[in-house]
Amino acid sequence: MNVECIQKLRKGHFKITPKRRAILELFDKKDKCLSPEIIWTHLKKTFKQSGFPSVYRNLEIFVKQGILFRVERQGRKRYYALCHDHSGHHHHHIICVECGKADVFPECSFPDIKSVKGYKILNHSMQINGICKDCQ
Repeated sequence: MNVECIQKLRKGHFKITPKRRAILELFDKKDKCLSPEIIWTHLKKTFKQSGFPSVYRNLEIFVKQGILFRVERQGRKRYYALCHDHSGHHHHHIICVECGKADVFPECSFPDIKSVKGYKILNHSMQINGICKDCQ
């Protein structure tokens, strides 16, 4: 598990529990989008007391700390992926629709946008879907 993830959790005053470590190691090992169900199934093999709600809570903690990001896949089912950008700079992600691999997409067409049609812009996010080299 990478050091940046541990540092982000500690910075947010979150404990590095065995379940959190196992979740992060799974993302590190698979290096692709994973559903909460896949994570829960994996955790149940090691942790007998592993509830589905706690998986969601931990995933959302990781999102809040910038360790994971939410991914929308076909059928609007939610997945999560490891964010490989630890710089803290604004960025987007590109997802392979075949294998679920996720990469950082650092360019942004809207870096300085302040308003659109009278709306004051607070933030924005964008997900780019494509097919990675390995799947082409």
